[in-house]
Parts: sequence; structure tokens; C-alpha cells
Amino acid sequence: MWNGDGDGNWNAQDPNGNPNKRQRQPALLGDHPSDYGGPQGGYGHYDDSYGPPPPPPHYEGRRMGPPMGRGRGGPRFPGAQYGHGPPAQDYNAHADSPVLMVYGLEPTKINADKVFNIFCLYGNVERVKFMKSKPGAAMVEMGDCYAVDRAISHLNNTMLVSKQQAIMPGQSYQLEDGSHSFKDFHGNRNNRFTTAEQAAKNRIQQPSNVLHFFNSQPESSVESFSQICEELGIKNPTTIKLFSGKSDRSSSGLLEWDCVNDAMEALAMMNHYQMKNPTGPYPYTLKLCFSTAQHAN
Repeated sequence: MWNGDGDGNWNAQDPNGNPNKRQRQPALLGDHPSDYGGPQGGYGHYDDSYGPPPPPPHYEGRRMGPPMGRGRGGPRFPGAQYGHGPPAQDYNAHADSPVLMVYGLEPTKINADKVFNIFCLYGNVERVKFMKSKPGAAMVEMGDCYAVDRAISHLNNTMLVSKQQAIMPGQSYQLEDGSHSFKDFHGNRNNRFTTAEQAAKNRIQQPSNVLHFFNSQPESSVESFSQICEELGIKNPTTIKLFSGKSDRSSSGLLEWDCVNDAMEALAMMNHYQMKNPTGPYPYTLKLCFSTAQHAN
């Protein structure tokens, strides 16, 4: 579901810029489509709900950052959405639009909520819109340009910064799972950078095969996570570690999979899962993020 080979090798190209010829699993965020021709190629990154894009006189967008796994290692500035930008040396370039284009999405596995579940780790998500004329492509509007920088720096090189400054709803259509192709997440309570205090709690990490979970129901167990995975149709974690003594109000811990692909799919599917609350009317919203731990044990 995600572009990786299980060994933390996430580059869409080899060091010489040639396409990686290894066999890969279907990716949630895959390579650029084969007919993508670069900044002025025929596969542009323009919201075509209002007709074809104007001819590019010079420059429609740019690829941001190096392929994941090589380069600077990414930013550490969770307060950027409040006017504090990244240190100048952290970037070769800075996004000039809060909208990015994502290519290579797997149509049978992805929808707006699952895109939100991944990108919310790097900044507030405002809107997600799938492109009907470009299967497997979606526009993601983030809270600001620094959130775009964080997402591109930590994920992979299958994204371009759009020339548009906002996503216009346009005409929505049904995705393969029956959900709408456009969704507005402005004000969504699952956004994690809404206040400076919330933003400071986020630890921006590279994708890994270990996920940290929190805000789980206090009675969570290995069996309960196995049931959730079975319900969602995803692989069970190879290792589950429950933290003890943290809080009586909720539980937290680590979930480990064999490879990053499996963890990424679990993040997209399971993040913000509604867990039943046996003692109250409101469910627990399970929250996931990438962990710095190499193993759950």
C-alpha cells in the first residue's frame, strides 16, 4: 500500500535518477504516473474541475526535497503553523503553496479520510480532493506551507507543490468505496496542530514499521487490536506492547509490523478508529503516529 520494500528502502529512483526496477507492492503513494512529463509536461497538477489548465508560460510547480531515506532528515518545528518557520539550512527550497498533489494512490484502498489519517501527522489538513480525470491522484490542502514541507520531506518524492493556493470543491463524485471524492477537514477535531500547545506535542518522524498508539480504551488488549485489524482487513501486528501505569483514563503502547508498508497501511486504515466505550456514551478515538522505537519490545 505504500512505496517501500520492507527494508526501509523508500526511494522511487536510484542514486543516478533511474527508475527503481525492484518489484514493489501496490503503493498508497506510488511513483509518478508514466506519462508525467515534469513541470511543463502533459500530466499537470492543476484542479481541472473548472476546465483545462492554462498553458504554463514558465513553471507550474516543483518537486520538494530529496527522496526519502537520503538527504537532510527533515524538519523539527511543530510550531511552524504559528509563524515560526524552519531554519534556513534545513531546506533547499520552501513550498510557496499550501496545496500539494499526490500521485500513485491505490483506488481500491484509499479515500479522503485515509489520506487525512497520514497527512495529519505533519500538519493540519484542510481539504482533500481526488481528481476524476487523473485516477490515483489527489490534491491535499494543508494548514500552511510549512506543513507541506514537513509532509514532503518525511514521506517520499511522489508529490509536487501545486500552483493553486486553495482547493475549490467543484463537482464531487463517488470513489470505489462509495465515499465522496472531496472532503473538507477544516475544524476537524482530529487535526493535531490546531493550537500551539497541541502542535508542540507532535513528534515529526519518518515512516517506520513501529507505530505508537494512544487514547485507546483502558481495557485494550492484544486480542482487541487483533479484532480491529480483522475488521479493517489489514495485517495483524507482529508485536504489541501495552504501556502500564500511564493513565486509568486511556491506554497507550506500541504496534510493530514486519515492514513499513504494513505499518503505513495500518496507519491509513486504523488511525482515528472509534473504539467502543463500555462505561460511557462517547467512543475512544484511537490515535496513531510513527514511533522512534526500532522494535516494540
